[in-house]
Amino acid sequence: MTMSFTFAERLTGTGVTLNVAYPGHAYTAMNQNLTTDTYPVAARPIVPFLRLAMPVLYGHRALVKASRSSVHLAATPQLEGVNQTYFNTRSQPPTWPDAVLDEHTRDTIWAMCEQLAG
Repeated sequence: MTMSFTFAERLTGTGVTLNVAYPGHAYTAMNQNLTTDTYPVAARPIVPFLRLAMPVLYGHRALVKASRSSVHLAATPQLEGVNQTYFNTRSQPPTWPDAVLDEHTRDTIWAMCEQLAG
């Protein structure tokens, strides 16, 4: 989120917009295929139970719900030209988290990414 906020800020006035659409949780092929090693060590013993619970907790309707904010952002004409906005799972624009708004944090993360990009 921090990089998106900073990048959107740098795009201001260019005619290009950048927003963040948080999809929420969904039981997709991506997280179905996660290996046990991708979970924190403390959670690894319960991974088999998580795999059983995920379809019940999230179900197939979660995919529709998770795509809602992205589709809303891409398909709503009233949002044309909107920049640097965060949309939650209900396609509402809540305030950005404080850590994202902290200029020092944003500058530090941007500099680290520039260094990694080489």
